[in-house]
Amino acid sequence: MKHTFKRNALLAAVLLAAGTGPVWAAKDAVIAVASNFTTLDPYDANDTLSQAVAKSFYQGLFGFDKDMKLVNVLADSYEVSKDGLTYTVKLHQGIKFHDGTAFNAEAVKVNLDRASNPDSHLKRYNLFKMIDKTEAVDANTVKIVLKAPFSAFVNNLAHPAAAIISPAALKQYGKEIGFHPVGTGPYQFITWNQTDFVKVKKFDGYWQPGLPKLDSITWRPVVDNNTRAAMLQTGEATFAFPIPYEQAKVLEGNAKLDVVAAPSILQRYISMNVTQKPFDNPKVRQALNYAINKDALIKVAFAGYAVPAEGPVPPAIDFAA
Repeated sequence: MKHTFKRNALLAAVLLAAGTGPVWAAKDAVIAVASNFTTLDPYDANDTLSQAVAKSFYQGLFGFDKDMKLVNVLADSYEVSKDGLTYTVKLHQGIKFHDGTAFNAEAVKVNLDRASNPDSHLKRYNLFKMIDKTEAVDANTVKIVLKAPFSAFVNNLAHPAAAIISPAALKQYGKEIGFHPVGTGPYQFITWNQTDFVKVKKFDGYWQPGLPKLDSITWRPVVDNNTRAAMLQTGEATFAFPIPYEQAKVLEGNAKLDVVAAPSILQRYISMNVTQKPFDNPKVRQALNYAINKDALIKVAFAGYAVPAEGPVPPAIDFAA
């Protein structure tokens, strides 16, 4: 049993230009993040940061908007059979991967076949293991058949792991695809210096008109909280996430910075092994819950940038209530 006791707030900061707005006008952004990247293959990444960076150059059939509502991305629509086993997905037409390969039903099949094959030994296999088979009905229609009904399957397809990788790149690089990402996203991969940065550039052939807005993004891992905050102060970083809670007030005092706090879907909790005494007793678990002064904990440990949890799942996620 997981016993949840608080929910974090997303806390980030962005450098402003002349105190008027973000320096995105510079067209080249440096994003300071808290840890290094493990792989640029979303299907084989267990860490959130690697998948967040991969969204620069990869897209899936579906996604979530800022309110965590399901949206179409590479797919235009989908239908589910009455028995809940078959998902028929209509694809957006006219999209190309960064290497010029056409995005189509066969590309989706190649990716889902790889993801649902246990022999691929991918870390995100559990998201796709319910797939029995994937069929390319025609160039713009994919049929995905499940082994058993699973009502949350379309949400799995919206997960950052469910990216569509160029089949030509998969064939060329095989198990090394994590070092050579090729997707349909707004930015094209340039280089990954594994000890220092990942850099991407604007993809001129991007399928959504008017996007992206930046010419390039450099994702720079900066493990030390104080260094990450200092980079904002000096202008070495355009954006930093996360911001150390204890420095938020200091950064708010800098007219060139904008500190952004918003509800997060991250949730902190205490885990207890309910097969071991005394945690096998629900009253012990309830007592621990009541013994924690959540308001004091939020004030001291999170500088006020958190709220008590209302349940095991953050409210921003569908069906949490």
